[in-house]
Amino acid sequence: MSGLLSPWPGVVDTELDVAGRPVRALRVKGRRRGAGAVPQLLVHGLGGSSVTWVEVMGGLAEHGPVVAVDLPGFGRTAPREDDELTVRGYVRFVLDVADALGWDRFELHGNSMGGLVAVLLAARHPDRVERLVLVSPALPPRTPLGLLVPARATVDGMAPVAVSTLSAAVLGVVGIAGPELTEHRNRQLLRLIYADPDGVDRRLLELMAADFRGDDATTTRSRRRALRSATRSIAALWTDPRRVWRAIDRIEAPTLLLGGTRDALIPAKVLRAVLARRRDWTGRVLDDRRHALMMEDPAAYLEEVARWRDATERAA
Repeated sequence: MSGLLSPWPGVVDTELDVAGRPVRALRVKGRRRGAGAVPQLLVHGLGGSSVTWVEVMGGLAEHGPVVAVDLPGFGRTAPREDDELTVRGYVRFVLDVADALGWDRFELHGNSMGGLVAVLLAARHPDRVERLVLVSPALPPRTPLGLLVPARATVDGMAPVAVSTLSAAVLGVVGIAGPELTEHRNRQLLRLIYADPDGVDRRLLELMAADFRGDDATTTRSRRRALRSATRSIAALWTDPRRVWRAIDRIEAPTLLLGGTRDALIPAKVLRAVLARRRDWTGRVLDDRRHALMMEDPAAYLEEVARWRDATERAA
């Protein structure tokens, strides 16, 4: 079933058939035609869904078709019993989505866990990724010791939710984590993304909350299984970060890295270390921004992406 997603013009909430399974996707037709039109695939973070991208999809469509998907176990894509609900499993899933869309090459955007998925995918499949946009990607410090010395923004941001449920404590939480959370905890979660939760468009909050409304017991168990499994896989990569940093070294696609100085989940110092290693990448760590720039400041996100895309096209 599909339909226009009001009040975001052109965004269609629909299902894709991906290797014989229904997958929830938001889609916008691209407004650019010809050789310059590059399809764009958007991957959300842990605990999120495709709706975390809805505010920027219309703007991105100026350059080509845009699709944001729900990863299995999140949003409205139900996991199967044999699904590997890990970062590695999601890399394969995102490739399956691109195949289902008929996209041989595409521009890949990833936020938080989705950024980690995007890094590993671009490193393994350079023939598929035209360009790469990483938004506060869940990249580990160079050494595990870095995990023991959290940044001040991390301490300040995570303290209010440290005693909350698993879905509040994992990396990359976006949206309303579940009906069991109190309004106070929901506001604290939103503060991981927005400096002022009261200024958030209520229509966007309603859209995020709708992904959790009316969940039956089976769906709730599936969400918890996905959270636990994906969190363990991220923790394993962070405990031994060499694999991720080798992947960073192998990426061939032009890459834009965006983050914020007040990100409580992915410290700015980690992103700056990545940019110091990959001096050919374009990077911006924006003052006073948090974990999901495409939600917190959609206009700034689109401006950064457009400026970088223009520069890469001129260089090509």
